[in-house]
Amino acid sequence: MSTNPNNSQYRRIIIRRANEYVLFKTDDIAYFFLENKTCFMVDRIQGIKYLIPKTLRELSISLDPADFYRINKKYLVHIESLRKFKLCVAGRIEVELYPAPKEKVFINQVRMQDFKKWVTRGSNEQETPLFEDILESQSGYSDY
Repeated sequence: MSTNPNNSQYRRIIIRRANEYVLFKTDDIAYFFLENKTCFMVDRIQGIKYLIPKTLRELSISLDPADFYRINKKYLVHIESLRKFKLCVAGRIEVELYPAPKEKVFINQVRMQDFKKWVTRGSNEQETPLFEDILESQSGYSDY
């Protein structure tokens, strides 16, 4: 008897705020991030951050990988919060999220292939040259 991996995935997150509990569908979550070793969630509708008593590792295991991707040590993002990305120095990719975090968010080149698969999954892009163009342009890229 095989088990369905979707049975263990969260479809909702419940957050305690003072003496009440707030319910979020996972589609209403923009991203999770670490700040001073504490995990927070940002909702997509109002951009409010909430304390989450989980680790990013626990969340990345428990959320649908088609929707959420761990882009670096500090951010686990929902595909709908991703607005655009661009090549920066040292082969890193800067990611623009919505709502915008206080800091710039980067993906290193090691994660690029997995990120490419995640971003293009479910889109109308089939083996898009987009990522190859970004990677090939590094040799001639200048910040000046």
